[in-house]
Amino acid sequence: MKRRPIVCKALRLCFLFFVFVFADGASAALNQGSYPDWATRWPAEELYETDCRPLWIPNKYGPFDYRRAGPDDRALVEGAHFSLEYEAYLKGQKKSSRKMIELPPAAGFGYTLWAFPNHPRALAAMEDMGFRYKTENLPSSLLRIHCFFQRAVRFAPDDALVRALYGYYYARRGKVAEANAQLEKIESLDEETMSVYVYASFAYFELKEYDKSVEAAKHAYQLGYPLPGLRNRLMRAGKWKE
Repeated sequence: MKRRPIVCKALRLCFLFFVFVFADGASAALNQGSYPDWATRWPAEELYETDCRPLWIPNKYGPFDYRRAGPDDRALVEGAHFSLEYEAYLKGQKKSSRKMIELPPAAGFGYTLWAFPNHPRALAAMEDMGFRYKTENLPSSLLRIHCFFQRAVRFAPDDALVRALYGYYYARRGKVAEANAQLEKIESLDEETMSVYVYASFAYFELKEYDKSVEAAKHAYQLGYPLPGLRNRLMRAGKWKE
């Protein structure tokens, strides 16, 4: 009788493993078909290094465009791999509070980005943790942070928010030409959303292109951006003018 809790726990773990593996493979087969031609399906127009691995891998869930995913598809991935990990990241914790499987937040973000290469909050969190800890290789993330951005722009080159995030990634790492190349692409995409303007403004601020930073920030506030931090940063730099 004393062994029963251990046996039960083992059975639960086996059951969860079976559910995730079976559901992962079944959903992948049902939703995405067979993409052995992933390299031609998503043409290489920009940098894509070999260690970033293919966008499509057999029996992996995805890739899917986060912008077009329905609430059930998003919840399937985010509920199991993102929500608690993002909460841990915001609190500065090194492990999530997910029962039985306490992994670093980057592990969940990595899985999320396998499923949705252009998942904006996962990309932003990866970028921020890499900058905070001064590393490209976060614990259990499977790939370098830069790889996740390369995968995102190859999968969804028309996603303006991905471009803004990528520009911010480069700007914070002192890569001026690369950052501007990403930010310039936003203008041709005609996607005027609050989040795009926010990250574009932060990126231009890092590049010390203050006029462009202010312009993007004002667009963001006009669209309803609620947080004062962006404006305050520009005011402290003496660049914000009403």
